[in-house]
Amino acid sequence: MRAIKSILLVLLLLCLWIPPIYASVPIWTMEQGLTIKAVSISEDGEQVAVGTQNATAILLQQDGTQQFEFAAKNVVTGVALLNDGQMLVSSDDRHLYKLDAKGEEIWSRDFRKMIKNLSATPDGKRVIITLHNESVIRLLDEQGEVLQEIPVGIAVKTAALSPNGQWLAAGAANQYAYMFGPSGEQLFQIPLDGDIQHVAVSDNGTLVVGSSNNKAVIYSSEGDSLGELVTKDKVTSVHITNDGAFVAAADYSGNYYVADEGGSLLWSTKEVGAGQQIRFSADGTRLFAGSDQGAVFQYEVGAVLAQGKQAAMTQKMLQIGAVVVSIVLIALLFLWLWRKKPHILQRLWRSKLAYAMLLPSFTLLIIFLYIPAISGLIHSLYDWNPGARSEFIGLDNFRRMLNDPYVTKGVGNLLILIVTGLIKALIPPLIVAELIYHLRSKRSQYVFRTFFVISMVIPSVGMLLVWQDMYDPNIGLVNQVLRMIGLGSLSHAWLGDPNTALWAIIMMGFPFVGILQLLVLYSGLIAIPDEVIEAARIDGAKSFRIIRTIHLPLLAGQFKLLIVLGLIGIIQDFGSILIVTGGGPADSTYVPALQMYFAATKFNDLGYASALGVSMFAIIMIITVINMKFIKTNTD
Repeated sequence: MRAIKSILLVLLLLCLWIPPIYASVPIWTMEQGLTIKAVSISEDGEQVAVGTQNATAILLQQDGTQQFEFAAKNVVTGVALLNDGQMLVSSDDRHLYKLDAKGEEIWSRDFRKMIKNLSATPDGKRVIITLHNESVIRLLDEQGEVLQEIPVGIAVKTAALSPNGQWLAAGAANQYAYMFGPSGEQLFQIPLDGDIQHVAVSDNGTLVVGSSNNKAVIYSSEGDSLGELVTKDKVTSVHITNDGAFVAAADYSGNYYVADEGGSLLWSTKEVGAGQQIRFSADGTRLFAGSDQGAVFQYEVGAVLAQGKQAAMTQKMLQIGAVVVSIVLIALLFLWLWRKKPHILQRLWRSKLAYAMLLPSFTLLIIFLYIPAISGLIHSLYDWNPGARSEFIGLDNFRRMLNDPYVTKGVGNLLILIVTGLIKALIPPLIVAELIYHLRSKRSQYVFRTFFVISMVIPSVGMLLVWQDMYDPNIGLVNQVLRMIGLGSLSHAWLGDPNTALWAIIMMGFPFVGILQLLVLYSGLIAIPDEVIEAARIDGAKSFRIIRTIHLPLLAGQFKLLIVLGLIGIIQDFGSILIVTGGGPADSTYVPALQMYFAATKFNDLGYASALGVSMFAIIMIITVINMKFIKTNTD
């Protein structure tokens, strides 16, 4: 048995160990820490051009040394480094500038509208720009003169040229991505689920589109889907190597990703601040990223891919090792039983049919209940990316909860909901159960009990929607009644005011006669022996004395059950708040379970969601143990 315990300990340590990937040191950071709005890399990868929110375009060497700085008159929206060392700069000041290798202005063009996008081939012979709220893409020559206007039909949000100038991609406000040929002819258009944030296209026509629904979708030059890279937040920037072999993406949470042409994640990391820009060098050996904190990061592509491959291989080996160790443990268990307690195996064999019939049920329980629970416990220690590499971060997810304003606000709301919820779950059902119990006619008891139970067929969602309408500030029943009785001054947007929204949710379901609670308490009452009640009446006890000294003590077991079930339901419930207020207004109705739901579904932050779930499980377990310890029943 000591050997088995040792193997289990080693297996646990192996499962929890995966080498973490640490954040990089930026090669350059703005003193003001403002957003990096544009990034461009020279053909040899030795220079980096940066456009910033404070209206400057800056040329950096690979090591972060600043070569020159050019001041525009408004936010720089695009930069493009050319082969001869010259640079194009677009700005919200409506101008397109061309600078020489020393940062001196060669020429500028006024387009009378804010320039939102800039893209150019390395030789500078083909340049495209898009203007604010315009539905055309302008193709320019080397002098900035308009050669052609390519119509899209709706406002263009983002556009990009391939490095060889043969392909032009655009994302429009109608959530369609467009591809155009070298002469401006439209090749195809593709609808996407979310708003298009950024596009990039390679020399072979491979298109990558970043959208607000946390995806970077990849298409071939014919418009066929090649795959998608799922991110943790909305995509802010995408890029693709010239040969289309690798795709990069940045998201709003500061995560940067590298995937293959099919969208399979090869590597990711997280930096401080929101990701804003990401670019490969022309040869695909370097990756540069910019954040909203004014920082520019550089990564060696070969090194990060090797790092991602090593982490994936480590995880795969751990999984294989876990399976092997599990098989060995099972074999050792059977061997130990065979030598020490053979009668157990004999009894198992004699009852093999019964165990075989129980096996499907246990299998389903293990698959759908125990494995997900254990998975949540383990992955609460990870930055979890299902289907890709997950990073072990220890207790960081739990520390993050302490600084999460939504969680801290939710805990305060949850305490209020627990107190009011337990009052609602115990007192009104007890009163109704006592009233039904004290009816002299058994038929009347049956009729009233049936009327209450029939209400169970009403869907809970329907009840929530009815109450939502009752709270409507204009036509809601609550405000209408107040106006009818002369208290119109008290009418209120009950669910729209942070001061009243939570209490409005608490009052939903009035008069709070829960059917399960009513049946449990009523069944406890009718189980009390009539002899006990009759003896109390003979001794002169009245109804209230009987309830206080006989009913309540003998219902302790029912109260214990209802308290446990009530606590579990209140702590885990977020559906009513999600349907009625969505956590608002502001964060006035937030609860931890709602934050867990949003983390898992909206923000794709599954490790943090797992940590929230584990924390709620721990709280429920502690409260349950305390409840079982201090509430005594006649059977304890």
